[in-house]
Amino acid sequence: MKHLFTTFAAVMLCLGVSAQDGKKGTNEFSFNVGYDFGLKKGQGGMVTFQPEYGRNFTDQFYLGAGTGLAADDKFDAFAIPVFLRAEVDFTTTKIRPYLSLQGGYDISVSGGDGCVRLNPVVGVKAPLSKTVDFNIGFGYTRTIVNGRGGDFLGFKAGVNFNSQGRGFGDFLKKLDYNVELETYTPASVKDGDYKQTLTGCFGLNLAAIAPMPLENLYAGVSVGFGRYTDKYKSQTYEDKTSEVYLNAGVRARYKVKQLMLADKIYPFAQLDMGLGGFYEPSFTVNPAIGVSFMTGDKESVDVTLGYTTMSLEDEMGDTKKKGSLRIAVGYTF
Repeated sequence: MKHLFTTFAAVMLCLGVSAQDGKKGTNEFSFNVGYDFGLKKGQGGMVTFQPEYGRNFTDQFYLGAGTGLAADDKFDAFAIPVFLRAEVDFTTTKIRPYLSLQGGYDISVSGGDGCVRLNPVVGVKAPLSKTVDFNIGFGYTRTIVNGRGGDFLGFKAGVNFNSQGRGFGDFLKKLDYNVELETYTPASVKDGDYKQTLTGCFGLNLAAIAPMPLENLYAGVSVGFGRYTDKYKSQTYEDKTSEVYLNAGVRARYKVKQLMLADKIYPFAQLDMGLGGFYEPSFTVNPAIGVSFMTGDKESVDVTLGYTTMSLEDEMGDTKKKGSLRIAVGYTF
């Protein structure tokens, strides 16, 4: 590992000082997803989603910081990574092979220990448009927990949005921002005379989604939070408490403007994926459909109906997945 870091530092120094005009001084915002499989028997794998923001200090040297979501491949344990990442492009051509090194700390949100994560990657980037690149890489991950480590190999892929010298503010202006009031229909699990119900849910969801190279397709991040009532009932016991939930993940929305009515109304399809915070953290997928009523050039009132899952616990303490409908009314600007 020491030789790897020494080699990486030498390459960054050599290439960084020989930069040419091009990306120097521009900012980038990226979304990356990855999967790493354990190198030891029974170790399992890791799934990651990592948004990142950084700057091209030369035409070939980039430094950024990010966060996101990491989970084991059974979606039983979750963590929020906080990291720095340095990258060197080997060429200044449109197709650019690169070497990167990411280092940071994963903050556990499911009761376990956090860990230090080191991740060197080799990969290649290719343009999708003048401001958007697709990247894919293969790398090694080392995690360190209480002095002991795990070893993984895996892939990462994502998209990079470049400011082309216009600054991060220009990128922010291109985003769609969604503010939604949301509710979930009750979900319950029953085991004999025992019953647990999640009900009375009401909250707020905030999202920022960026236009993709495919026309009318947007993707980004979303965060939802609110309150719900947790009810327990059996022959000998009955109780209810008010709880707080937090959902965080990624959102993709396709605006079906080909079916627009009266130049104002069009349907859309939406998919949310991430960490759901009802009762206990769990991985959730929320497909949805909706209708947008345009009130301006990019402003609209949106009505959304989707399906999601919640994790509840039966009398024996076993976790069960139960479905619920998500209903939301929001505003996009």
